[in-house]
Amino acid sequence: MPLKKLAFIDTLRGLAAIYVVLFHLSLITTPRAVPPEWLGRFIGAGGAGVMLFFVVSAFTLCLSMETRATGEAEPLVNFYIRRLFRIAPLFYVWMAIYFVRDILYWHTTHSFEVVATNVLFVFNVIPGQQDGYVWASWTIGTEMLFYAIFPLIFFYTRNLGIAIAVLLLAMVIRTPFHALCPRAMDPAIGEIFYEHGIVFNLGIFLAGIVAYRLYKLIDPARAAIHGVGDAMTALFVAGLIYLCYGGGGSPNRAYNITYETFIFVALLLGLAISPVKLFVNRVTEFFGKISYSVYLSHANTVYFMSPIFALVYRHTQYKTLAFGISVALAFAVITPMSYVTYRFVELPGTALGRALIRRADLKPAQYPTV
Repeated sequence: MPLKKLAFIDTLRGLAAIYVVLFHLSLITTPRAVPPEWLGRFIGAGGAGVMLFFVVSAFTLCLSMETRATGEAEPLVNFYIRRLFRIAPLFYVWMAIYFVRDILYWHTTHSFEVVATNVLFVFNVIPGQQDGYVWASWTIGTEMLFYAIFPLIFFYTRNLGIAIAVLLLAMVIRTPFHALCPRAMDPAIGEIFYEHGIVFNLGIFLAGIVAYRLYKLIDPARAAIHGVGDAMTALFVAGLIYLCYGGGGSPNRAYNITYETFIFVALLLGLAISPVKLFVNRVTEFFGKISYSVYLSHANTVYFMSPIFALVYRHTQYKTLAFGISVALAFAVITPMSYVTYRFVELPGTALGRALIRRADLKPAQYPTV
């Protein structure tokens, strides 16, 4: 895939980050910044932005692994170095911020064991600790576990048929694992452990691998001429509208996740073939570049901005306008904050990883961070 076509990847990350921010803005603020009724169902489905992150992550890992496999002496070692220095530096910064915040604001502290499991990225496999103490960091724990096993999965899913078979297997094993979790522990903890764990979410990552294998079989130029990309993007839009407003949702969490995963695969393939400017533009690309910083900074930020949002709602007659102003204010704070951590934490972290690779004389190729 030519590097100039990678803009759609940043766009997808940006859309995912924005969607998650909108979701949490209406969920964790106190009092809640309630969206208008006509927008409520769309905002309420914003947690699905995490599914988009997972699909895109697996797709880009495949791209990176396959591209670098022939250009480096030790691609497997390099893979783990890149992943660690891509994720860990910013996460550790926010761990420190939350540790201090919890002492000063909540008058509580975290044990050495809890801190250690977060530092080592193993908290996601410990019932009761699966969410980490950095808000919304369960996704980071799940992602890091997937990184750990990705090279093995990638090796064994070398074609589309095997990738689909492994995806179906991952979906099937959800059911017995779900039955086991509540019985083996407190039902409430068991349910969260199930939904936020690698077993439940593995199928979402595997869908990204299937998307990659599908894309490898496509002639993008020919597909674009015949409107395949536009059709896939339209399928996503229609699917999302049906999910939010047409009764596409279900009380069955696994069904909803599967549905959301496949419409996000449609969006990924659609924009990969035909990057529609409505989606792929400078704004979404920018938010894609800082999406990791946005994700880790947004929850704490919108929570502590709650009094500002409450003031807006008290002095604004129309809920649509109040919610719109609140969204604008939230992004006015989150965006520069995220850019600063991206510029001064994320980029130096990835640069340090590349420096370690060079120092070990592993001859890394020059590719964008994915």
